[in-house]
Amino acid sequence: MADRLSGTPRRLRPVLLLVPSAALAAAAAGFLRSAGADEALAGALPAPGGADGFVTSVTCQSCHPAEYDAWRRSYHRTMTQAATPESVLGAFDGVVLEDRGHEWRLERRGDEFWVDTPDPLWFNEPAEFMRRIRPDWPESPPRFEARVVMTTGSHHMQNYWIRRPTGLEGPLGPDSGALVQIPWVWLIPEGRWIPNQDSFLRPPDTAVQGATPWNGTCSQCHSVGTEPRILPELGRFETRSAELGIACEACHGPAAEHVRRYRSPVRRYLAQLAAARDPDLPDPTIANPEKLEPRRSVETCAQCHSFGEWRDQEAYGTGGVPFRPGDRLEELRSVFRYTVDPGDPLMGEMMGSDPLALRGNFWRDGTIRVAGREFNGMLEDPHLEESGMTCLSCHSMHAYESPDAQLGPGAGGDPACVACHAEPEYTADVSLHTRHRPASPGSECMNCHMPHTTYGLFSAMRSHRIDSPSVRVSVETGRPNACNLCHLDETLAWSGRYLNEWYGTPLVELGEDERSIAASVLWTLTGDAATRTILAWHLGWEEAVGVSGGSWTAVYLAQLLTDTYSATRQVAYRSLVRLPGYGGFDYDYLAPRAELEAKATEATEAWLEGSSGPEAAMPHLLIGASRRLDVFEWVRLLAVRDERPLAIIE
Repeated sequence: MADRLSGTPRRLRPVLLLVPSAALAAAAAGFLRSAGADEALAGALPAPGGADGFVTSVTCQSCHPAEYDAWRRSYHRTMTQAATPESVLGAFDGVVLEDRGHEWRLERRGDEFWVDTPDPLWFNEPAEFMRRIRPDWPESPPRFEARVVMTTGSHHMQNYWIRRPTGLEGPLGPDSGALVQIPWVWLIPEGRWIPNQDSFLRPPDTAVQGATPWNGTCSQCHSVGTEPRILPELGRFETRSAELGIACEACHGPAAEHVRRYRSPVRRYLAQLAAARDPDLPDPTIANPEKLEPRRSVETCAQCHSFGEWRDQEAYGTGGVPFRPGDRLEELRSVFRYTVDPGDPLMGEMMGSDPLALRGNFWRDGTIRVAGREFNGMLEDPHLEESGMTCLSCHSMHAYESPDAQLGPGAGGDPACVACHAEPEYTADVSLHTRHRPASPGSECMNCHMPHTTYGLFSAMRSHRIDSPSVRVSVETGRPNACNLCHLDETLAWSGRYLNEWYGTPLVELGEDERSIAASVLWTLTGDAATRTILAWHLGWEEAVGVSGGSWTAVYLAQLLTDTYSATRQVAYRSLVRLPGYGGFDYDYLAPRAELEAKATEATEAWLEGSSGPEAAMPHLLIGASRRLDVFEWVRLLAVRDERPLAIIE
């Protein structure tokens, strides 16, 4: 899961050779410290405590039961958990996992989960290089058994963390307090194990992914009040945490003073009277994002939902996240905007650890294209400063309709937009503005102004840079526009013509391919890995398939089943099985190359055989009469595909 965060600070990485395993906080949840609790498990997790002033969510429950219950049902709560039979979703009963020449053996022992594993730290450095500077460096990773002590994730996938045993000898050393990840992920929808590196959009790699400690990376967003307490001179982590998971005080700040003040029933009663008279009256003892000034409210979410780095890395490594809800985030965190400040030293330092990530995380116009970094998108959008819009304009932590996206009541459609855009063309007869039928996908505000152009968790997700469709942006930056992501069968010239006629958008000079070949086809065959993956999702998107004329998207999804990026293949497969006739199509995106090609051929032949009679040619889709593919054009476009490697850090 570490790659889904901002990456390990470079100055902390030398500690990893000395620091294999961890300490993590379960006392926040309380149950591990209760009578009869699993003391060994509690001792392996970060020590209780953490930053000052935190009281944990259990304390909040007595006065705020409804809010507590909503939080308990959210995926925020289960982001990080102690590894118990209730929290572990993956199969551990006698499972043997093999990848890239190495083997992991999983086992359940009563209520405990164990792994016989190659030492994760061995993979952190090139073995040949290490043997030149350390003659005792082993040629292959030493093995040991370790208990799984913690999980992260519970919605899409789940990761598992161990501490290395204390009795280990040799150059890699024993347990140092670092929690390190088993390099396998349990994919929840499919119910299967996948290698960690194949859960990300990353270039093909023959090496097993090395270990990154939870203490100094994931803890900043996946727990509350955690102090990594990295001690480089001792080669140890002595991590303390207030609470695992994303809990009440992550959004409301330390609550000790709030609890102390309202321990008195009289004060609680007086506070309720004051709130009844003035619902917007802030409480000086606690932060409430609903009552904060809009920018400060957004930054409460942005402490995690942004791509950046804490300005004082040394202080973070010892004392944890300095931000508290209500603070000015920009004073404490550098949120990367590479088109605005390409020389940001923190960005350069971080990208030094993954030179592929810059292209992966941003479109060329600076728009973020990795999910979970919504604040970076909002920074490019005037709504943030001009309208008072906040995350809570659409989302709710306590009154959500579903825990999937935590959208507030009615906020999943247009109401959140027309609350501000109340002009008649948006409310009385929306088709006057959209030029689409009122109830159609083309009249939904977000489909045009927040298209799915960010990637994460094997899916395309909505951009939080709210803007209007632009052919110019697509041509100049490669960022797909909303028109062609829905009208998959149309060209950039088609979109440009209608945008010009309807909204006066200036026409753009286009090349021959852009005038004659559907934009989705060009992006799928010639785009970089992130673009191809986003198109793989759209080629199976029900709204787009419904308006784009037939089952032709299947043949392009079949081509993506052999993509060099494993994540792209998985997204393409998930889209393919949503199409009519492919519901039972069997495919493994991690299979050997020959099998991938055979399955792609099978999927293509199924499409070719699906014709019920003569069909007209669709030259803009490179499909001739009777479903004959224009193979020459396919080969020509594939030859100019953007194969430059990139990586997306989720």
